[in-house]
Amino acid sequence: MNASSSSPRGVANTPRRRFNQAIAVGATIAGFPAIVRAQSKTITTTAFGGIYEKHYRTHVIEPWEKRSGFKVNLVTTGGADQWLTSAIVNKARPEIDLPFLSLPVTHTAIRTDGVFLDLDEKLIPNARQIDPLFFDYFDRKAVGFNYAPYGLFYRSDQIRTAPTSWSDLWRPEHAGKLLLPDTTSGGAEETVVIAATLNGGGVTNLDPGWAALRRLKPAVQRFFKNNNEPVPILQRGEAAIGAWYSARVFMLKDTGVPIEFVTPKEGAPIGVLSYHVARNSPQRDAVLDFVNFALSKTPQEGFGNAIEYGVCNRDAVFTGRARERVTPHNQLMRIDWRKVEIAKISERFRREITS
Repeated sequence: MNASSSSPRGVANTPRRRFNQAIAVGATIAGFPAIVRAQSKTITTTAFGGIYEKHYRTHVIEPWEKRSGFKVNLVTTGGADQWLTSAIVNKARPEIDLPFLSLPVTHTAIRTDGVFLDLDEKLIPNARQIDPLFFDYFDRKAVGFNYAPYGLFYRSDQIRTAPTSWSDLWRPEHAGKLLLPDTTSGGAEETVVIAATLNGGGVTNLDPGWAALRRLKPAVQRFFKNNNEPVPILQRGEAAIGAWYSARVFMLKDTGVPIEFVTPKEGAPIGVLSYHVARNSPQRDAVLDFVNFALSKTPQEGFGNAIEYGVCNRDAVFTGRARERVTPHNQLMRIDWRKVEIAKISERFRREITS
C-alpha cells in the first residue's frame, strides 16, 4: 500500500541481510538514539512517503505534536521488512519506537516474541472504535490505522459490460487485455486465495487457485512488478481490465483516463497499515498516546477524506468523493493470513505463474 512505490512484501530471509537492513535503517535515525529521545520528548515512527506522508503529517502528526508537546521523527526510507528487521535486531534498545507495518509483514511481527507490546483497550481506549478486523485479527498485538481495497478495474471505453465478480477475469473476451500484479507490487497472493475460493478451495486449500491461474496465465498481457507499470499501459489503452488497489485506479482516473474501480460481489481484500509498539521504547506512554490519537474519529476522517483510503475507525464519516470511492468495511474480504505461509505462495507464484 505504498503511496509512492510498490507495496512492501515479505521479510528479510537471511541473518546477513537482516543485519545489513538494520544498519541501513539505523543510520537513518542514528541522530535520535533512545536516550536522546527520552530527554528531548521525541518519538520515532515510520510511514510511506509521497502523498501518503503529506496527508499523514497534516491530519495526524502535526495535530498530535501541537497537543502533546512532543516531536515526531518520521522515517520514510526503507520499507516494512526493513523496519521490522530493525525492531528485531534492536529490541533491547529500539531505534524505532513505533514501526508502521503492512500485510503480510504484520503477521511476522505479531509472531515475534519479546519485541512488541501486547495491546488492549486500557492502553489504547480508542481501540474500542476500531473494527475487530483491524485489531482482534492481529491478536491485539497490533492495531490497524488505514486500509487500501484491492479490487477490479476496467476501461469503460473498451469493456462494454462492467465486471461485478472476480470470476469475470476468466471471461474469454478479456484475453490479452488483462493486467495483474506480480508478487513485488502487492495483490498477487490475494489473487491466489481468490482464485482458490472461486473454485472450491480457500486459504487451507490453494490447489484449485493455482490450477485456475495457470489457465488464466496465457490471457494476461502483463504481470506488473510495481504500481507504476500499469499507468502508461492503461493510458495508451493497451490493457482494459485487471486487479489493482482502489486509490491507484482513482489517481489514474483523475488524470482523465476512462477507468473505473469495482468492489467485486465476493468482496475486496485489503492492504492494511498497522501500529506496533516497541516493548522497550523509552517513550512508551507517549507512543501509546500517539496511537490513541491517530485512531480517534477526527484524524481518521481527515486523513481518509484527504487521501481517499479506508480507515479503521467505524465511526469515521466520509464525504465528497471519498464517500463514493472508499470500500466500506462490510464489503471487505477477510483473508486469514495466519493460516498460510505467504513466502511459499510468493515463491510458487514466481515459479509457476510469472516465470
